[in-house]
Amino acid sequence: MDPENNVQAEDRPAEKEVETKPVVEVVSTPAPKKGLVDRVLPWVIVAIVFFLVGALLTWFVVYQPKAQEFASAQAEMTASAVTAAEKAATLQTSLDAANADLITANENLANAQATIEAQTTLLAKTELLKVIYKFQSDVNGARASLSKLDTASSRQALSFVAADLTELEKAGLDPDSLSGFKTKIEEAQANLETAPDQSLADLETIYSNLLLLINNLK
Repeated sequence: MDPENNVQAEDRPAEKEVETKPVVEVVSTPAPKKGLVDRVLPWVIVAIVFFLVGALLTWFVVYQPKAQEFASAQAEMTASAVTAAEKAATLQTSLDAANADLITANENLANAQATIEAQTTLLAKTELLKVIYKFQSDVNGARASLSKLDTASSRQALSFVAADLTELEKAGLDPDSLSGFKTKIEEAQANLETAPDQSLADLETIYSNLLLLINNLK
């Protein structure tokens, strides 16, 4: 048997088998069409990105400088408030000191006014006593003249006594305190030549009344 024939015989059935296999045709399926959500989603993402970028730009360009300005203004306001409070405290201290000085000045003024009033009263009283003592001295002079029966000197002394009474009336002394003096002086003048003893008695009464007046004024 020829080996080549055997080989060919063996190869042929295989060839037939290959030829008899059906050819499988590969058909590619078309990609499914994208839905509305799939088409819109990228734009939504882009819009969100742009929004975030815009928000960041707004933050850095607009809001952050305004926030810094606001913080700076708030710091200035705080510093101004502290300064104003310090000035107010200083002003209050000065005002309290001024009020204390004013109270002291008012007290000193009141004391000075009281002293002036007291000195004025004392001066007026001294002037009044000066006139009264002159009155008393002139009455004593008239008494001495009458005791010597010196009519001319007694008349002159009585004129001085009458003038002293007028000065006392001008000094503002209470009229009741001078009540009776004028009548006694006029009686002493009238009785000087006819009844010198009566004139002397009138002068004694005037002198006693003057002592009583002086004691009441002291």
